[in-house]
Amino acid sequence: MLVAKDPARRPVFASRADALASARALAPALRERAAKADRDRMVSAENIAEISRAGLFRLMAPRIHGGSQLGFASLIEVTAELASACGSTGWLFGVLAGHNWLLGLFPPEAQGEVFDNPDSLVASVVRLGGQKPRRVPGGYRIENATGGYCSGIDHSDWIVVGAGVEKGEGVETTYLLVPKSEVEVVDDWFTTGMRGTGSRTIRVSDSFVPEHRGVPVAAMARGEAPGALFHDVSLYRAPFPQVLPVSLSGAPLGIGRGAVNVFAETFARKIAGWPEEQIGEQAAFFTRLAEASAEADSAFALVLNTCVEIDALADGSKATALERARYMRDISHGAWRSRLAVNSLFEASGGSGIFDSRELQRVWRDINAAAAHNSFVRERAGGMYGRAILGLPPSKFDRIGQ
Repeated sequence: MLVAKDPARRPVFASRADALASARALAPALRERAAKADRDRMVSAENIAEISRAGLFRLMAPRIHGGSQLGFASLIEVTAELASACGSTGWLFGVLAGHNWLLGLFPPEAQGEVFDNPDSLVASVVRLGGQKPRRVPGGYRIENATGGYCSGIDHSDWIVVGAGVEKGEGVETTYLLVPKSEVEVVDDWFTTGMRGTGSRTIRVSDSFVPEHRGVPVAAMARGEAPGALFHDVSLYRAPFPQVLPVSLSGAPLGIGRGAVNVFAETFARKIAGWPEEQIGEQAAFFTRLAEASAEADSAFALVLNTCVEIDALADGSKATALERARYMRDISHGAWRSRLAVNSLFEASGGSGIFDSRELQRVWRDINAAAAHNSFVRERAGGMYGRAILGLPPSKFDRIGQ
């Protein structure tokens, strides 16, 4: 592990292996606090602080700002490791670390405003509803707007909001960076699973966003975002928007692998001391565990391989329609197979699995909540891929960023 010279900065990782080792060291403590995060509907500040001190949130942030500037494969591995211990913590990590990559696409001035604080974190709202932001002299004005599913809002200082900005007779989809101090947080996160993410709704009554805190999505898709041109490295020209779900996908992958360990530990305690003949009669459970493990591992391997491919692209903005559709297919398929693995183990847990005190019950709720995200809807991703491989143009409802 390399350490930044400035003592105010966090550790910088030279490789995926170093970052993964750091995540593994944190995992046991995260697992111990997972039930509390579920009850509180909020990942603890302790979890966030430990991850921040380890330097992991800056995994994909630019080196010039004290980041490790590693790729999406590193993000997947680290997110999955943390999520295997606590699904909500893993989800928040993937989101917040992924946003530090996204921030690297903004103009340098905006990056400096955020990255100068080594503990600063950025949440997001993909679609801001209500009144559309408008162009004003020197920037943008947001008024009477609302957005949901703001994962990480409890721990963030800034929010990236996606919105259609009025431009002439049309609308230009733009990402805008807003200080948390200028939004109201609505405590409406009462859910079946992933409770600890605290993905609450925000309201923006009135906020002026300076010009340097906005980036048109079209420029990101072309690899021409201000930050991509400034840093001039392939990481910031990854195929947009296909890479956005990558920051989310590590969580269901990790939850799936973690569920295998939880089931194995629980079942091992159950049969401890049983006669050999009785243990021999449990072949159905052994087979189910093996199949679920294979499902979880293969889902992880598929998405990891996709991320390795994305990291190797010299200019991901030039990715073909078929390549982009395949990336989405793989990401959604990985989440779906992870969900199947956990559901199978939950079924095998019998009546004991339904108690709130059972770890597998929380894991089961978390995977089904995580895999329900719009990015993982397999019918949508499958439709995009099916059209692409048959040489058909994408649906007008599923533009894929070319």
